[in-house]
Amino acid sequence: MKKLILSLILIVIFSIIGLGWGLDNLFAQYQTKNEIDELKPYKQITTALAQTLDEQSDIQAFVSQWQKTNDLKISLINLEAFPLPQPLQHSFKSGKPLTLESDNDILIHVVLPKHQHVLVLTLPQLINEHDNSQLQLIFTSIFYITLLLILFIWLYPLIKHLRQLGITAKAFGEGKLEQRITIDKTSYIAGIETEFNKMAQRIETLISDNQLLGNAVSHDLRTPLARLRFGIEALEETNNPKLREKYQKHISRDVDEMEKLVAVLLNYARLDQAMVAIDKRKVVIQDVISDCINTINPKHIEIEFIPNKNLTLLADINYLSMLINNLLSNAIQYASTKIVVKVIQNDNIISLIVADDGQGIEQSKRQEILKPFTRGDNAIDKQGYGMGLAIVTRIAQWHEANLKISQCINLGGAEFSIIFKG
Repeated sequence: MKKLILSLILIVIFSIIGLGWGLDNLFAQYQTKNEIDELKPYKQITTALAQTLDEQSDIQAFVSQWQKTNDLKISLINLEAFPLPQPLQHSFKSGKPLTLESDNDILIHVVLPKHQHVLVLTLPQLINEHDNSQLQLIFTSIFYITLLLILFIWLYPLIKHLRQLGITAKAFGEGKLEQRITIDKTSYIAGIETEFNKMAQRIETLISDNQLLGNAVSHDLRTPLARLRFGIEALEETNNPKLREKYQKHISRDVDEMEKLVAVLLNYARLDQAMVAIDKRKVVIQDVISDCINTINPKHIEIEFIPNKNLTLLADINYLSMLINNLLSNAIQYASTKIVVKVIQNDNIISLIVADDGQGIEQSKRQEILKPFTRGDNAIDKQGYGMGLAIVTRIAQWHEANLKISQCINLGGAEFSIIFKG
């Protein structure tokens, strides 16, 4: 928005000052040029005539003879009878012509120093006062038309982007959640467009997640609820102490399963809050990974950790631990015998990689499994609700990191890479 306001102020100020100053100078030069070009020949004639006349003995006879043979009217005035202001006296007495204008005539005066007279050349109004109003109207029109043109050139892209923003917002409000704005780096409102796209993406993700959560809840709760209903009915129909104890254990197990599912939903809902507090500090990523591995410590799976010095990362240590734990838990679920965890630094990029020797993930399904309650094809006999990678994705987004899924060349299974920008 600052870019928009600043550019508007600058374009208006420079347009008005620049155009006004340029046209004013052009008009002044035009006026001065016309005036000088029309009077200069007459001033030269009068000066030359004064020099010739000052050499004559009978200047009155010369003037009388001149009037008979020339159309230009000349006359003589006694120098003493031609008073001048003090600033003009020196230049006039040195021979510089003096031009005076009356209502009907233009009078050019040149001094005759020897005879102490002033030669006056009278011209009719050869330079008629131009009707400058029309010229001024033309220049004023040019000024405002050019100014409006510059403003239009500046405003057109802004109006275009605002219109695009309005159309996209309207379409998004009508339920077309995939609508986004194509951002041009030269746009004055690129910041607003970027924020709109982020908002739209978040809303689309929230709605999609809510739909997935609703479907998952209805699906995953249906089985324990059905077992719970069956157990309660069976419990009511039997008096056998052993059977009652058996049914009670089954009911307790189903209730525990439902509680776990509700806990998972609540945890994910908390992660999805927009106002979640992220306390980023410098942490030694090697220490966090080591703590997570020591906490999990699976017996049937070998975890090989390949550290990379004491690399520090700006992150929330609690959520970073949650991210690593979910990646490790996911790898443990699908690994056959081994998991490799390593940290790679390339310039200012730090990559956290967790790979396993399981069956891997098909490329067409790698984005799908990042959604809540989505599990791989070979997860039928595995525990969990398919929330681990969804949580990893959320935490990565908060840390402005990217999650990449690929095939591990050495182990042959899935490889998850969290790429943090330094």
